[in-house]
Amino acid sequence: MIADLARLGWTFLWLSIICVGGGLEIAGLADIRICGESSRFGVPINRLGLVMAYAEIGSLISLAGEAAALEILLEGRVFEAQEAKEKGLVNRVVPDERVEHEARETAQRIADGAPLVARWHKKFARRLRDPTPLTPAEYDEGFACFGTEDFRIGYQAFLAKQKPEFQGR
Repeated sequence: MIADLARLGWTFLWLSIICVGGGLEIAGLADIRICGESSRFGVPINRLGLVMAYAEIGSLISLAGEAAALEILLEGRVFEAQEAKEKGLVNRVVPDERVEHEARETAQRIADGAPLVARWHKKFARRLRDPTPLTPAEYDEGFACFGTEDFRIGYQAFLAKQKPEFQGR
């Protein structure tokens, strides 16, 4: 299941304890982040005389916004999981003993969906970061799902109240 998500281009991460410095940079590149209540976050590189490079700051700003990213970088403070969630650094905070279970359940829900739709959603979300207007072809791509085998499978399964078995076509 996790290997299937990787083939779809999904990066998925569950965080157990510490996500500080480079760990936070790596976590910022994941599509979905789930952590335990005792997880800790921060980038205390200001105390080492180090700078976070443009690409990594860009990821941090995408997740937390510029004000929170600057707060994290300028203060160099290490903070708790709930604050990380409030800043948008993680999607979910769960009890420590449930992190792996929650991550696997989340991965299964994604894997159970139509793979083409997952790819399109990820592509569209990334494209919308670019402020240039959508082209007519890009706009039309939002309706391409109606011509797929997976749409037919999903629609028929919905009407029959059954679980769909998507083919990725």
